[in-house]
Amino acid sequence: MTATVKLYLPQRILEPLNYPNDDSSVSLGTLEQISPAALTRTELVSLFESSTDEYVGFVDAPQLTQADLDQLLALDPGQLRAGVCLLPFSASEPLIQTYQTLPPQAAALAMNPLPHAGILIRKTDFLSLNHLPDSLEPLWQTLILLAKQKIPFQLIETEIPLSVESNYPGSLPELAPSLPGPDRKWLLDLLRGYNPQQDLPSITSSADATALKAGLLCLHDYLDESHEYSQSVQSQGRHGAGDYWHHIMHRREPDYSNAKYWSRAVGYHPLHDELPTAVEPLFEQYAGLSHVASWKPKLVQNKRWLLNAFVDCCQECENSRDPELNAFARQVQWLEMLLLLQKTSHDAISS
Repeated sequence: MTATVKLYLPQRILEPLNYPNDDSSVSLGTLEQISPAALTRTELVSLFESSTDEYVGFVDAPQLTQADLDQLLALDPGQLRAGVCLLPFSASEPLIQTYQTLPPQAAALAMNPLPHAGILIRKTDFLSLNHLPDSLEPLWQTLILLAKQKIPFQLIETEIPLSVESNYPGSLPELAPSLPGPDRKWLLDLLRGYNPQQDLPSITSSADATALKAGLLCLHDYLDESHEYSQSVQSQGRHGAGDYWHHIMHRREPDYSNAKYWSRAVGYHPLHDELPTAVEPLFEQYAGLSHVASWKPKLVQNKRWLLNAFVDCCQECENSRDPELNAFARQVQWLEMLLLLQKTSHDAISS
């Protein structure tokens, strides 16, 4: 029997579009909220409990073209094999890489997929959670809890990616963040409770598994907690991932001289050879701004990324308050942390 899908979108997005009310496998529902992210726990639970469809889905986008909507309605439910299915938007390579490379729970903790993909959740898997704790981000929390319960995730990559712009630059971590507020306590609790031994398939480097937890905490601005774990594996691991996270943590405090000390402790890391290629699209994007473009020869020399030069770049962002340089550096930092999470995870299980 073919699965059916109830797909919810904000009413403001659907109003200008044409959509049929037929008996197709994918039907649409409207949300009064400006975004699915604004759903409360009670509202989210109610949508699943009242649904007669196998999957309940959500798309969060500032706007949607008619072609995008037609593509969503033409989705073949026969493709849906997992409890959670993600339909990536265009320009959402970081999401795709993260969910292809990291173990399931680490991927869900690292990135909230809602700004980057449509999300489909099997009703029975959602209801298996029994009790969803209160939080201001119940949909993301749901995905993390499902990953923790070993519910499989599946990337559905369509031939023509949805032209929705992934909300990439707007929601990135700050270079020097403030301590997250109490509204994120639910996330801190899940990060503290994260056990790499239960997520990674087979650990061969316990130091790198610990560094993975340090990285997830650092990514979400819990610098003191990250420091506790990275410091506990000082000078350990296949490529010193704990020391690299220790370096990033101090750079973000910001304690630039201490960050440079830890960059020397890191020495060479394979990521130094990959970052220039990963960051090249950003160099191209900012090529017309000389005060940003001038950092390229400082950050990359002999095709290798220089950690201390990026420390200087972050310090210049703090001193100058320049919005373009800050936006560039935040995007670089995001790529750096996501790629380092992937490297750390790989080192934890490689033979």
